[in-house]
Amino acid sequence: MAEIKLALLGYDTDVGKALTEIMEQEGIELEDYIPLSYTADEYDAIGYLGKNYQIQRVEDFEPEKANVLMIAGNYSEAGKLVAQARKSGLVIIDAGEVNVKEGRIFVDGLADADTDFVYDADYIVPMSSEATMLSLILKPISERMTISSVSAVMMESVSGIGDSGTAELARESISLFNMRDIAPRIFPSQMAFNVHTAVGDINLDDTTTHENNVIDELRPVLGETADVINLTSVVVPVFYGHTLSMNISFLEDISLDEFKNLVAAAPGVELVDDEELTPVKFGKKEDKLYISRIRALKGQVSSFTLVAVMDNFLRGVVLNCMGIIRKLSLK
Repeated sequence: MAEIKLALLGYDTDVGKALTEIMEQEGIELEDYIPLSYTADEYDAIGYLGKNYQIQRVEDFEPEKANVLMIAGNYSEAGKLVAQARKSGLVIIDAGEVNVKEGRIFVDGLADADTDFVYDADYIVPMSSEATMLSLILKPISERMTISSVSAVMMESVSGIGDSGTAELARESISLFNMRDIAPRIFPSQMAFNVHTAVGDINLDDTTTHENNVIDELRPVLGETADVINLTSVVVPVFYGHTLSMNISFLEDISLDEFKNLVAAAPGVELVDDEELTPVKFGKKEDKLYISRIRALKGQVSSFTLVAVMDNFLRGVVLNCMGIIRKLSLK
């Protein structure tokens, strides 16, 4: 599939815009480009590599004119489009969580990760930003040492649910600054100046569906290590950038310096020692995962803690999508 005919639903989302920009920067040639919208006007068009492409309404889309369909946003009605595209034999890149359990999980940037399945797959799911963040840290370490337990608190920004999350936080913040009442539309309760301590439905064991889904994504990459991860996900009133606080314990004896060296050697990771790590600075338009405050846990042997920040939509979603596009361009 060296000649890609790409249909993109979500060309105007943060993910879609960033993906298109990177594709142009890398000079990814498309045999055809079909931007899709549920609300397109008759003469709307966008440019790509010097050419203009008319935006099509989803209901007018003819699947046989494309060979790849990417969903780059959260659309409750996208299931019908995906079903039509699959019936026509298109490769689906599902970055909108339409039907995650149907596809193979793809993560970009891990040297030993199995990504060649893209050449034969028909339904590909870019790994979520939360699972990407954990895998970038834990995969390289687990290949060198035996991890006995992980306790992780993932503080997720509102952009984790897409453009609607950032719009909701902005709307609520403006209303509160103007001393107006707010009525939550996207989140179950007020998000501005608040913290949501559960993401997704709460199960009988007090885990959530979201936390369990992240662990399930990690199993193909981390194997048995995924089963020793205790994950707590919360949503914080931050627009972009996930923040992770994590404790890691090992079966083997390991010093603090040895642990720091393991972390520093992980691909796509950068240690920050000389300033405070914040999502405002390190979680927007950054393609690395930044780690700071690596310490030994008091009263425990071979146990350490760290803080990490990552741009959840660029590094966590866009670069995973871009890795898939690169593979398909070589197919």
